[in-house]
This record gives sequence, C-alpha cells and structure tokens, in this order.
Amino acid sequence: MDHNTGDPLRDLAQSTHDFFVRFGVTPELASCIKNFEEEVKELIESAKIGTDKTHIAEEAADVMVTAIGVCFASGVDIEKIVEQVYAVVAKNDAKTHDTHVFADGKIRRRTPKN
Repeated sequence: MDHNTGDPLRDLAQSTHDFFVRFGVTPELASCIKNFEEEVKELIESAKIGTDKTHIAEEAADVMVTAIGVCFASGVDIEKIVEQVYAVVAKNDAKTHDTHVFADGKIRRRTPKN
C-alpha cells in the first residue's frame, strides 16, 4: 500500500492503521502500551551506544509507530493525532529566549503560569 501524501506524519499514521487492519487486529491498550515501552527501551539503548545512527533512527520510528498504536487503542483517530502534532509544532515554534530558558536539561517557561 502506497502511503505518500507528502505528509509523513499522516502517512505513518495511515500505514499504522492499515497494518492493524491487514492483520485483523483491533489495537488493545495493554498490549499497545507494552509494545511502546519495549520500543522506547530499544531507542534509549541504541542512543546510549550511539554508534549506529541508522539504527537509532529506526528505533525512533518504531517508537512513533507504537505511540500511534497507543492512540488508536485509546480511540484517538488519525486526524486528531495530526492536529495535535501540528499544535505542538506551533507551540514550540512560538517559544523564544524571551519566554523560555534551558534549565535542568529541559526548556522551561521563564515565569511559571499563574
């Protein structure tokens, strides 16, 4: 199945959806969370080793696919995932040195929300 709309996020979500359909599987939350946790561990391990950039990217892609699976198992559809990803992109793009600072390994708001 060709998933090449020019929107990699939408293509990945559609491919993940089609994968479940092809195998006649209705995503179940417990198994999707277990798969997600396994893939996150594999990504962390490959990043710590750090020598094979392709493998790190592959594990990152697996994390994305399994995160989408968790969403599907939770009843979240493709369009909601895409909408929220672009909302996060816009929120991140709006952050500046005036509004945020890097502290304790994380970019944080300069002044806490009231």
